[in-house]
Amino acid sequence: MHATSEAEAEAVAMLRIIESAYGIEIANKREIINAITEITEDRQAILTVFTALNTWVAMNLGSLLARGHDTVEIPAEVVRKIAEKVVQMP
Repeated sequence: MHATSEAEAEAVAMLRIIESAYGIEIANKREIINAITEITEDRQAILTVFTALNTWVAMNLGSLLARGHDTVEIPAEVVRKIAEKVVQMP
């Protein structure tokens, strides 16, 4: 995966951390990166989005892994909603 901006590079790094923390592979990385960077390219906002996303993954890991595979897809709509809420914060 080739990141073309600092925001995308930050998002790639954060996705790798989540993958490593939970022993998973996220199949739709590009979709997640696009969902976030279309809403914000602010480094602090991206970090906040991934903090929330990490919590979401932790809370939903069982259902994400229910198919018996280590490769998961995080719904892009979940990511968009998180990112939208983050950018609306004061």
